[in-house]
Amino acid sequence: MSIDAQGKASWFDNRLSIGNIITIVTLIIAIAAGWFQFDSRLTMVEAEQRRNAATVDKLVQERTDLTTRVIRIEERLTNQAEMLQRILRNTEQDQWRRREN
Repeated sequence: MSIDAQGKASWFDNRLSIGNIITIVTLIIAIAAGWFQFDSRLTMVEAEQRRNAATVDKLVQERTDLTTRVIRIEERLTNQAEMLQRILRNTEQDQWRRREN
């Protein structure tokens, strides 16, 4: 805080040196560079997030397809097990009939 000609305290000192101007310009450049670097990193993260979302969607679709296939396989195995049980029962009945004759 500086005191002006009227003896009042002011928040801004009107006397700027070349060093102060260079410092201010350097800070502005540094802030701008940091902002653009942050913006580019943010853009990269958003692109990566979109790629990951697409990959997750693809994996979910593949999982759904796989689940459907597994259900069909289980149904086929159940049908085959039932058929094998019928064949076994018929074979056992046929053997008992042959023994009786």
